[in-house]
Amino acid sequence: MARRSSPLFRAAILLTASTMTLTPFAADAQLTPMGRADSNRPLLGKLQPPLVSAQASAGTLPPGYPPAKCQSPPPPASPPPGHSSNVLANSPFPATWQAVLDSFVAEGKIPGGVIIVKSPDWGVRVGVAGKANIVAGTPVSPNMQFRVGSVSKAFLGQAILRLEQQGKLRLTDPVLKYLGDNPVVAGIPDIDKVTVKLLLQMNSGIKNYLEGTNIGFSPQITPNRAFTPSELMADLSGKPPALLPDYAPGTTYPNPYWLSVLNPNFPQNPLPWPSPQGEPAPYPAWTYTNSGYILLGMIAEKITGMPPEKYLKSLVFDTVGLDDTYFATTDKVLPQMHGYTRYGAIPYPSQVYKDLCDVTQINPSYAWTAGAIVSTPWDLLKFEDAMFERDDLLNAGSKNKWFTFVSSDIHPGWEVMQYGVGGLMQPERAYGTARGHGGAFPGYKTLLYYFYDQKTSFVLAINNWDQSYEVNLLDQIMPMVSSAVSTPSPANAASVKSAQVRLRWQAGRIYGDSYDVYWGTDARAVTTASASGQAGVQRKTVTAVTATIPVKPGATYYWRVDTHASPGQPLKLVIGPTWSFRAK
Repeated sequence: MARRSSPLFRAAILLTASTMTLTPFAADAQLTPMGRADSNRPLLGKLQPPLVSAQASAGTLPPGYPPAKCQSPPPPASPPPGHSSNVLANSPFPATWQAVLDSFVAEGKIPGGVIIVKSPDWGVRVGVAGKANIVAGTPVSPNMQFRVGSVSKAFLGQAILRLEQQGKLRLTDPVLKYLGDNPVVAGIPDIDKVTVKLLLQMNSGIKNYLEGTNIGFSPQITPNRAFTPSELMADLSGKPPALLPDYAPGTTYPNPYWLSVLNPNFPQNPLPWPSPQGEPAPYPAWTYTNSGYILLGMIAEKITGMPPEKYLKSLVFDTVGLDDTYFATTDKVLPQMHGYTRYGAIPYPSQVYKDLCDVTQINPSYAWTAGAIVSTPWDLLKFEDAMFERDDLLNAGSKNKWFTFVSSDIHPGWEVMQYGVGGLMQPERAYGTARGHGGAFPGYKTLLYYFYDQKTSFVLAINNWDQSYEVNLLDQIMPMVSSAVSTPSPANAASVKSAQVRLRWQAGRIYGDSYDVYWGTDARAVTTASASGQAGVQRKTVTAVTATIPVKPGATYYWRVDTHASPGQPLKLVIGPTWSFRAK
């Protein structure tokens, strides 16, 4: 079995492979997005425009692999509108957050990226860096459309659950109730035991169709080829099928604590044994596969009588008000943010392009309802709010079904990742538990996560799908978001009647040896102030979690507290959010 990469990295993908059976694939290759091998992969060098060319040649591949073809970079798409849909009032990233994003561009890890963070304390913060189009030199903008990859599963999951909410299907319905007249689908092993819920929850056991060479090689050798959904499923069908199932539908496996901790013979004998306490309840087995979300797309098409570009628009895009989001059906209409990579998808085991290749012009039909949606960071934020903060799409009853999680994956490395009923991941991180989805499409990575405990939204779009840079960015920026001071006194937006105001706050996850307190009457100036100074902003350094400042009646004051961490803390400086009060 192939080695597994880190759980959240594998979560942020469009297409993930499990065991590879193709020859000449290296048996111990580590699989990452789209099944690419990731062992000992070199970091990208400094990013320079000349790297992107039609002459970019394939890297060294084992015998039998067709060389990847890097097409000439397509012409720039029409420029983004000056004001795209769903833009919110926002402030720039704090300097420490922005420095992280800037470093990924400066080190050549990504051509460009956009990150939006939204929370009650922080408001809406936007970080941008780098280029959307290297050749044209176009800077990245949160107004730009890009390919969201497997975040498409979150859209499709909402559409399926809305059909259930409308009484047009049941989660317990067998797949063959809707697709039994399709001979390709009917030929998938054990398909008669697969239900809609098993597809939604990655618990069907059906193999990922992209592990087949027919589809897997396509983005590199025939990027403009169009596929039908039945063609995508063809390697799963037949006698015998080219791709055998991972496991039987709905499989469970013994509790891992039962197997490993309580068993004195583990790992030599990792099987349950008699115990007076009784055996714990088994864990459901789930494995990430795109095949289920192709079949779900076909089911929705059968029920609605519409193609996905229409039923997704009707059931989700228009319901939420996502004017810049669409289901892509052709490689002739391109997103404004171009996508780049040096690495191939399934089943290439190594780097396939000598330098960065512009792979924007790939026919999206090879991902279909598993990953063909195009959106903007602003639209994704609006979609996330509609799912998690409001009931625009699902009522309470439907959300109760949606929030039914498969507790663990059968494969090591996924233990901290749960999966809900419909395009819903729940990763556990040291800084909080998130719900949402990750995505990858050749040239792009996306994260769409909502941290319930902090009521914090995190939306990321980068235009390089090499390595796990999207997760690196999440793991470096979210600790700074969640570790800042909190619980301000006076409460945010309160009124205070005093010429001397005593400010108080609670230390965050990072305790400080000292705190810098900034205050003034200009919100943006206070938000962007630093120790080097800012016109119109005053600063005081204290060692306690309180400070007294002078104010003048009749003015609104803004204030911020930065934490200088104690020795040994993972972060040295944690910038705080900006609060306000009215002096009477």
